[in-house]
Amino acid sequence: MMKNKNIPTYEIAFMIVGELLVSLAVCLVFLALGRFSLAVLLGSLLGSIVIVLNFFVMLISTNRAIDRAMAERGDGEMDDETAEKFAKEHAASVQAAVKLSYILRTLSVAAVLILAFALSDMFHVVATAVPLLMYQPILVISQWLKGRGKKNG
Repeated sequence: MMKNKNIPTYEIAFMIVGELLVSLAVCLVFLALGRFSLAVLLGSLLGSIVIVLNFFVMLISTNRAIDRAMAERGDGEMDDETAEKFAKEHAASVQAAVKLSYILRTLSVAAVLILAFALSDMFHVVATAVPLLMYQPILVISQWLKGRGKKNG
């Protein structure tokens, strides 16, 4: 059961919208080049769905790792020295859990690319890869816009 409710709905929504826009752009480019097909549509949707799920899994696994560490903390107050000591003692376990999640999520992205290549008549490889590559730029844009909103708000 998840205690930490730090699932950022803004970032999830932004990732979904961003990936849908990327899929649309991929399809429009292929259409403009006269190369659009069902494989392009399915490939772009596959890439976008995998990245959105990948992002969601990252959020969940990070929160679970933090929840496990916080469960050991208890509910009592800590002075600064005790809190710093606690953080140092538990940082490695949180980092290890996050690193394992990262490795598994990276392998899943690689598996999707291999799947698209193996089933290239069903999923266009380039159309699948583009949404997978747009993960980081979408996150950067999301954080930039969120930061601008805080400055103007």
